[in-house]
Amino acid sequence: MKHYTLISTYPENRASANVGDLLIRESEKALIERERGGVAFTTYFREDSLDDYLDEINRTDGILMTFPIRDTPMYPGTFRLVNNLADIRVPIIPMPANWNVYPGDAMSREHVSYSSATREFLHAIASNVSVLPCREYHTMRVLARHGIHNTVMTGDPSWYDPAYFGKPMHRPGKIERLVFSPPLSPFYVTQAKSVMAMLAELYPQAERVCSMHLADSRINLFANKRPSNDASMTEAVAEKNTRIRRYASEYGFEVREVAGDVRKIEFYKACDLHVGYECHAHVSFLRWRRPSVLIAEDARGVGFNYTFGVGGFDGFRRCQNDSPIRSLEGGTSGYCVTVDEYSIAPCDHSVVMQMRQYLAEEASSRFRRYQGVAEFIDETYEQAMAPFLRSLP
Repeated sequence: MKHYTLISTYPENRASANVGDLLIRESEKALIERERGGVAFTTYFREDSLDDYLDEINRTDGILMTFPIRDTPMYPGTFRLVNNLADIRVPIIPMPANWNVYPGDAMSREHVSYSSATREFLHAIASNVSVLPCREYHTMRVLARHGIHNTVMTGDPSWYDPAYFGKPMHRPGKIERLVFSPPLSPFYVTQAKSVMAMLAELYPQAERVCSMHLADSRINLFANKRPSNDASMTEAVAEKNTRIRRYASEYGFEVREVAGDVRKIEFYKACDLHVGYECHAHVSFLRWRRPSVLIAEDARGVGFNYTFGVGGFDGFRRCQNDSPIRSLEGGTSGYCVTVDEYSIAPCDHSVVMQMRQYLAEEASSRFRRYQGVAEFIDETYEQAMAPFLRSLP
């Protein structure tokens, strides 16, 4: 039986309980099992020190790392790993990489420049694999800017549910069950309120659900780590989910807490439409062949929207052209961007009207623009993700 060490972005038994990170982890395991068969996993969180587990790790067939690229630096920072990388004697293989900065638009991609420590780590990882998988196209471009070209766009593991391979997109003639997912950043709360109001007006008879992908303790955890001179940001983060729940109630949305358990989002399979900010609410709908509209908060959403080519809107509007990109590393996660930095690209309130028009257009055609999404997902799996998984040691 093959045995892999899996480095996950999901912090087991910790504060965040981000169901999106958990979906990635569980999807990775299921797909590897599907392509390789008879697989065992030992899982660690990316911030855990692995020094005490080196002997066990070196007896596995390799280390598979869910691979967010963050210049904190990457090592030791985003990944704790071990004090001396040379002590790891098995292959280190990135699972699909993603990058994130704020706002994550074309200017971000043109100007982002990682530190020498992060560049060194990225090149060390890339030089030891035949291909470095990326979950969307923009990540490939960012890596190419840093001299890494052996990349392939495999998509994110969460795109894929083999039970849905070969099935067409659900194209509803009427929206009877609707899901809204809130933003991660408090900067988008007012915009999110307008989105909920618009959805309630467009679909007054629909069952409406506000799906909370993260536990509140995550917000409080990072709010407590904010610098004392950024009190306004700390307060905004702490109040964000409370305000979202209140607005959701005002507009007739049932609030569902889905953090920490992928089974809690399986009700998406029976819904007609998602509109919101959570990348993994968006891809959950698409993987289960349901239409979705994603409002991009930062590079993560921008990359998914470009790659799928349908249902995507930027939630921000770039205002300044001389942004200090390095200082915005990490995105609008509520603890990575200050209020002053946010002025580079404040939220775009006109996007609500744009989405309303888009949804009206899609209603008139039964979501015609989505009909190729299922084929895109299936083909990407067969031509990119599956070959990559079959190449694992």
